[in-house]
Amino acid sequence: MIKAFMVDLDGVVYKGEVIREGAVEFFDYLVTHNISYCVITNHSSFHRRYYSEKLNRMGINVPVERILSSPYEMALRTKELGYKRAYVIGRDGLIEELKEVGCSVSDDPDVVIVGYDEDYNFQKITKAIRAVLDGKPLWIVNPDRLLPKEDGFYPDSGSLGASIVYATAVQPVYFGKPNEHIFRRAFDLLGVKPEETVMIGDTLETDILGAKQVGARAVYISGVEKRGYNGVSPDYSFENLKEVLRNIEKIMEVDQG
Repeated sequence: MIKAFMVDLDGVVYKGEVIREGAVEFFDYLVTHNISYCVITNHSSFHRRYYSEKLNRMGINVPVERILSSPYEMALRTKELGYKRAYVIGRDGLIEELKEVGCSVSDDPDVVIVGYDEDYNFQKITKAIRAVLDGKPLWIVNPDRLLPKEDGFYPDSGSLGASIVYATAVQPVYFGKPNEHIFRRAFDLLGVKPEETVMIGDTLETDILGAKQVGARAVYISGVEKRGYNGVSPDYSFENLKEVLRNIEKIMEVDQG
């Protein structure tokens, strides 16, 4: 029996500033029926408050405590490891999440962190490379190669970090989906087992692959790829959350055996 949902944001709940069909009704259903949920995003630019406020403007009340983002996951990990200083390639939201757990931005860091940064330049990459060559661990906020926007694709954290990986020949630590640790944090937040959980996402190689790797069910939204990613296929495919809601009883009662 399914007890909880993990929901991706961009492409599932909204596209840019446009809410997707069925999103408000889907979250209303979860709240009305006391079904546990959280939202999970790989986007590295914003503090979790940004998503809570954006969703609220769209008519969906999601408290900050129910939002898991790759910057937040990374910030928690710095706290767990006792890292107090980070060299950061990234935007203000990422930096704010780090500062809230006591990790400041520094040119003499305990760790090098790379996220999406529209001001990425030669000086930043040089500082990052030198710190990593000096033995500092390299963390990349998410493995995504591209960030889609209204006017086209931009290089995301995975692409910006790739040059540092190549230059230093180190193995970085990637955060966000499809990596297991962000899903484990979601299960702890929701108080459920993986097999009691459904991930709803629109990206096969992060949302769907990550869910299947940890033993959760997976619903794929608005995709045309039916063959799966590296042999991984979703349990269900729908066009939007309106269709998910129409089939939610079947999804929640699926035999896990």
